[in-house]
Amino acid sequence: MKKIVLTSALLLSFCISFSQITFVKGYMINMTGDTLKGEIKMNPKKEFDNYSKVFFKDASGVQKNYKPDKVKGYGFDNKHFVTSKYEGEPTFYKVLSRGHIMLFETMYETQQMNEISQKTEYYLAKKEDTEYAKLKENKFKKQLGELMKDNPDILANAEDKKFEIEKVVELVNQYNDWAKTK
Repeated sequence: MKKIVLTSALLLSFCISFSQITFVKGYMINMTGDTLKGEIKMNPKKEFDNYSKVFFKDASGVQKNYKPDKVKGYGFDNKHFVTSKYEGEPTFYKVLSRGHIMLFETMYETQQMNEISQKTEYYLAKKEDTEYAKLKENKFKKQLGELMKDNPDILANAEDKKFEIEKVVELVNQYNDWAKTK
């Protein structure tokens, strides 16, 4: 019995230690465009925080919380975020695909019947665009078709597919790889 209790206590402490807030190596791009290396504080339980703020510790150990209106972007663990406006307010967008066509994800909070929940939206833009177009799940093939009209063969792979963001990322990445060769 003592072994079971001890094993359970060790497993519980192990799980708690891996789900806590940690610092990971990352970078931040300040408003002048300089990339600062340091560490990003992340909380795996609060993914929404990645879209609303970044807690950055620079090489000298100085720690500061930044809102999207104070930095151009940041990144960690092969995840990259850029600042843009969402409904007139600065927010962070996660970069899902980078190239001739950019694909982004953002998250926002909504309240329904006194309950707050997070919603995810996806956006498309050409590389040079400063405004992003919302990716509509029921019209994603048409939206991608307009951006990929110079290579309709890639989009032909999506004719029988329903909206799944992983598949959309795959299509955009295929197109971006093709566009690099033009």
